[in-house]
Amino acid sequence: MKQILALYQYAAGLNKRTLALGIIGSVVALGLAATIVWAPTEQATLVVSVVSPVIAAVVAAVILDWWNRRRV
Repeated sequence: MKQILALYQYAAGLNKRTLALGIIGSVVALGLAATIVWAPTEQATLVVSVVSPVIAAVVAAVILDWWNRRRV
């Protein structure tokens, strides 16, 4: 598994931090999607209402950081 990740990292030209963030983000997104799909309606609604502002803030921070790095 480590060799596959190392080859992917090399082929994509990613550093270790970017690769780790991508993997963690994918796992969290899959967990949230599974919770929303298979949970009862009330629980799924609660998850969406709690998580959506956090996701919006993270996406805004990533875009802002990218924008600031690009301008420098």
